[in-house]
Amino acid sequence: MPTGIYKLSNGQIVVGTTTVLGRFKDSAALIHWAWTCGRDGKDYRQERDKAGEQGTSVHDLAEKHIHKQEYEIPDDAKVKKAFAKFVEWWDQQEYEIVWSEKQMVCETHKFGGCPDLLVKDKEGNHILIDFKTGKRIYSDTCIQLGAYSWLINVNDDIRVKKGIIVRLPKNNSKIELKEFSIEQLNVGWNQFTLFREAYNNNEIIERYFKKGD
Repeated sequence: MPTGIYKLSNGQIVVGTTTVLGRFKDSAALIHWAWTCGRDGKDYRQERDKAGEQGTSVHDLAEKHIHKQEYEIPDDAKVKKAFAKFVEWWDQQEYEIVWSEKQMVCETHKFGGCPDLLVKDKEGNHILIDFKTGKRIYSDTCIQLGAYSWLINVNDDIRVKKGIIVRLPKNNSKIELKEFSIEQLNVGWNQFTLFREAYNNNEIIERYFKKGD
Protein backbone atom coordinates (compact mmCIF):
# COMPACT_ATOMS: atom_id res chain seq x y z
CA MET A 1 0.00 0.00 0.00
CA PRO A 2 2.55 2.56 -1.11
CA THR A 3 2.08 6.21 -0.43
CA GLY A 4 4.10 8.96 -1.96
CA ILE A 5 4.14 12.25 -3.77
CA TYR A 6 2.05 12.62 -6.90
CA LYS A 7 3.60 14.79 -9.60
CA LEU A 8 2.31 15.97 -12.96
CA SER A 9 4.47 15.87 -16.08
CA ASN A 10 5.62 19.45 -15.37
CA GLY A 11 6.78 18.50 -11.87
CA GLN A 12 3.83 20.07 -10.05
CA ILE A 13 2.90 18.20 -6.88
CA VAL A 14 -0.81 17.39 -6.67
CA VAL A 15 -3.12 16.09 -3.98
CA GLY A 16 -4.02 12.41 -3.61
CA THR A 17 -7.50 10.94 -3.96
CA THR A 18 -7.85 9.87 -0.32
CA THR A 19 -6.62 13.27 0.89
CA VAL A 20 -9.41 14.98 -1.03
CA LEU A 21 -11.99 12.55 0.33
CA GLY A 22 -10.63 12.90 3.85
CA ARG A 23 -11.27 16.64 3.81
CA PHE A 24 -15.01 16.06 3.41
CA LYS A 25 -15.42 12.79 5.30
CA ASP A 26 -18.25 12.45 7.81
CA SER A 27 -16.40 12.64 11.13
CA ALA A 28 -19.27 11.54 13.40
CA ALA A 29 -18.15 7.91 13.54
CA LEU A 30 -14.52 8.92 14.10
CA ILE A 31 -15.45 11.26 16.93
CA HIS A 32 -17.47 8.53 18.63
CA TRP A 33 -14.60 6.07 18.20
CA ALA A 34 -12.13 8.54 19.74
CA TRP A 35 -14.54 9.12 22.64
CA THR A 36 -14.82 5.35 23.16
CA CYS A 37 -11.04 5.05 23.25
CA GLY A 38 -10.89 7.74 25.93
CA ARG A 39 -13.64 6.07 27.94
CA ASP A 40 -11.70 2.82 27.87
CA GLY A 41 -8.47 4.53 28.91
CA LYS A 42 -6.80 4.25 25.50
CA ASP A 43 -4.95 6.91 23.55
CA TYR A 44 -6.90 7.25 20.30
CA ARG A 45 -3.74 8.34 18.45
CA GLN A 46 -1.94 5.15 19.40
CA GLU A 47 -4.99 3.06 18.50
CA ARG A 48 -5.30 4.89 15.16
CA ASP A 49 -1.65 4.32 14.31
CA LYS A 50 -1.85 0.67 15.32
CA ALA A 51 -4.90 0.13 13.12
CA GLY A 52 -3.11 1.83 10.24
CA GLU A 53 -0.07 -0.41 10.66
CA GLN A 54 -2.29 -3.49 10.74
CA GLY A 55 -4.06 -2.41 7.56
CA THR A 56 -0.73 -1.82 5.83
CA SER A 57 0.49 -5.27 6.87
CA VAL A 58 -2.62 -6.93 5.46
CA HIS A 59 -2.25 -5.04 2.17
CA ASP A 60 1.41 -5.99 1.88
CA LEU A 61 0.71 -9.65 2.60
CA ALA A 62 -2.17 -9.68 0.12
CA GLU A 63 0.00 -8.26 -2.66
CA LYS A 64 2.75 -10.81 -2.03
CA HIS A 65 0.22 -13.64 -1.99
CA ILE A 66 -1.34 -12.45 -5.24
CA HIS A 67 2.05 -12.38 -6.95
CA LYS A 68 3.09 -15.70 -5.38
CA GLN A 69 5.98 -14.11 -3.52
CA GLU A 70 7.40 -15.35 -0.25
CA TYR A 71 6.09 -13.73 2.91
CA GLU A 72 6.15 -14.15 6.66
CA ILE A 73 2.93 -13.73 8.59
CA PRO A 74 3.40 -11.50 11.67
CA ASP A 75 2.32 -12.48 15.18
CA ASP A 76 -0.45 -9.86 15.28
CA ALA A 77 -3.70 -11.83 15.73
CA LYS A 78 -5.83 -9.25 13.89
CA VAL A 79 -3.50 -9.23 10.89
CA LYS A 80 -3.62 -13.03 10.81
CA LYS A 81 -7.41 -13.10 10.83
CA ALA A 82 -7.79 -10.48 8.11
CA PHE A 83 -5.15 -12.05 5.89
CA ALA A 84 -6.62 -15.54 6.32
CA LYS A 85 -9.97 -14.21 5.11
CA PHE A 86 -8.26 -12.66 2.09
CA VAL A 87 -6.48 -15.90 1.16
CA GLU A 88 -9.71 -17.87 1.45
CA TRP A 89 -11.49 -15.41 -0.84
CA TRP A 90 -8.69 -14.84 -3.37
CA ASP A 91 -7.91 -18.52 -3.89
CA GLN A 92 -11.50 -19.03 -5.05
CA GLN A 93 -11.21 -16.37 -7.74
CA GLU A 94 -10.06 -16.93 -11.32
CA TYR A 95 -8.86 -13.45 -12.14
CA GLU A 96 -5.97 -12.54 -14.41
CA ILE A 97 -3.81 -9.92 -12.74
CA VAL A 98 -3.17 -6.78 -14.81
CA TRP A 99 -1.26 -4.88 -12.13
CA SER A 100 -1.33 -4.04 -8.43
CA GLU A 101 -0.76 -0.83 -6.48
CA LYS A 102 0.00 1.43 -9.42
CA GLN A 103 0.52 5.15 -8.83
CA MET A 104 -0.93 7.48 -11.45
CA VAL A 105 -2.05 11.08 -11.91
CA CYS A 106 -4.64 13.04 -13.84
CA GLU A 107 -3.15 16.06 -15.62
CA THR A 108 -6.55 17.68 -16.21
CA HIS A 109 -8.03 17.53 -12.72
CA LYS A 110 -4.64 17.58 -11.00
CA PHE A 111 -4.83 14.72 -8.53
CA GLY A 112 -3.19 11.35 -8.03
CA GLY A 113 -4.08 7.94 -6.71
CA CYS A 114 -2.80 4.43 -6.17
CA PRO A 115 -5.47 1.77 -6.86
CA ASP A 116 -4.91 -1.57 -5.12
CA LEU A 117 -5.55 -4.08 -7.87
CA LEU A 118 -6.74 -4.31 -11.48
CA VAL A 119 -7.74 -7.72 -12.83
CA LYS A 120 -9.55 -9.28 -15.77
CA ASP A 121 -12.30 -11.88 -15.48
CA LYS A 122 -12.94 -14.82 -17.83
CA GLU A 123 -14.85 -12.58 -20.23
CA GLY A 124 -11.97 -10.11 -20.44
CA ASN A 125 -13.73 -7.43 -18.39
CA HIS A 126 -11.48 -5.19 -16.30
CA ILE A 127 -12.36 -5.15 -12.61
CA LEU A 128 -10.96 -2.72 -10.06
CA ILE A 129 -10.51 -4.16 -6.57
CA ASP A 130 -9.75 -2.23 -3.40
CA PHE A 131 -9.10 -3.79 0.00
CA LYS A 132 -10.33 -2.35 3.29
CA THR A 133 -9.73 -3.48 6.87
CA GLY A 134 -12.03 -1.06 8.70
CA LYS A 135 -15.18 -1.90 10.63
CA ARG A 136 -17.50 -1.23 7.69
CA ILE A 137 -17.62 -0.18 4.05
CA TYR A 138 -18.30 3.54 3.87
CA SER A 139 -20.21 5.37 1.15
CA ASP A 140 -17.17 7.34 0.03
CA THR A 141 -15.64 4.13 -1.34
CA CYS A 142 -17.89 4.59 -4.38
CA ILE A 143 -16.33 8.03 -4.89
CA GLN A 144 -12.83 6.65 -4.39
CA LEU A 145 -13.28 3.86 -6.93
CA GLY A 146 -14.92 6.31 -9.32
CA ALA A 147 -11.80 8.50 -9.16
CA TYR A 148 -9.52 5.48 -9.57
CA SER A 149 -11.52 4.29 -12.57
CA TRP A 150 -11.01 7.69 -14.18
CA LEU A 151 -7.27 7.52 -13.50
CA ILE A 152 -7.08 4.08 -15.08
CA ASN A 153 -8.98 5.25 -18.13
CA VAL A 154 -6.83 8.34 -18.78
CA ASN A 155 -3.52 6.62 -18.01
CA ASP A 156 -3.96 3.08 -19.36
CA ASP A 157 -6.85 3.62 -21.81
CA ILE A 158 -8.79 0.93 -19.95
CA ARG A 159 -12.49 1.11 -19.21
CA VAL A 160 -13.24 -0.47 -15.84
CA LYS A 161 -16.33 -2.67 -16.02
CA LYS A 162 -16.88 -3.03 -12.31
CA GLY A 163 -15.42 -1.97 -8.97
CA ILE A 164 -15.29 -4.18 -5.89
CA ILE A 165 -14.56 -3.25 -2.30
CA VAL A 166 -13.29 -6.26 -0.33
CA ARG A 167 -13.47 -5.65 3.42
CA LEU A 168 -11.21 -7.94 5.42
CA PRO A 169 -12.40 -7.87 9.06
CA LYS A 170 -9.76 -8.09 11.77
CA ASN A 171 -12.17 -9.99 14.02
CA ASN A 172 -14.22 -13.16 13.57
CA SER A 173 -16.87 -11.63 11.28
CA LYS A 174 -17.17 -12.69 7.65
CA ILE A 175 -15.52 -11.06 4.66
CA GLU A 176 -17.70 -8.35 3.09
CA LEU A 177 -17.96 -7.42 -0.60
CA LYS A 178 -19.52 -4.37 -2.23
CA GLU A 179 -19.72 -4.10 -6.01
CA PHE A 180 -20.17 -0.94 -8.07
CA SER A 181 -21.35 -0.93 -11.69
CA ILE A 182 -20.05 1.38 -14.41
CA GLU A 183 -23.01 3.68 -13.83
CA GLN A 184 -22.32 3.83 -10.10
CA LEU A 185 -18.61 4.46 -10.67
CA ASN A 186 -19.54 7.34 -12.97
CA VAL A 187 -21.69 8.85 -10.21
CA GLY A 188 -18.76 8.44 -7.84
CA TRP A 189 -16.44 10.17 -10.30
CA ASN A 190 -18.85 13.06 -10.78
CA GLN A 191 -19.01 13.53 -7.01
CA PHE A 192 -15.21 13.43 -6.79
CA THR A 193 -14.88 16.28 -9.31
CA LEU A 194 -17.09 18.39 -7.04
CA PHE A 195 -14.96 17.48 -4.03
CA ARG A 196 -11.80 18.25 -6.01
CA GLU A 197 -13.04 21.75 -6.82
CA ALA A 198 -14.25 22.26 -3.25
CA TYR A 199 -10.82 21.17 -1.97
CA ASN A 200 -9.19 23.98 -3.95
CA ASN A 201 -11.79 26.49 -2.80
CA ASN A 202 -11.34 25.41 0.80
CA GLU A 203 -7.58 26.06 0.60
CA ILE A 204 -8.26 29.54 -0.80
CA ILE A 205 -10.73 30.30 2.00
CA GLU A 206 -8.27 29.10 4.65
CA ARG A 207 -5.71 31.59 3.35
CA TYR A 208 -8.16 34.40 4.14
CA PHE A 209 -7.59 33.67 7.83
CA LYS A 210 -3.82 33.51 7.82
CA LYS A 211 -1.93 36.41 9.31
CA GLY A 212 -0.67 38.89 6.77
CA ASP A 213 -3.35 38.08 4.20
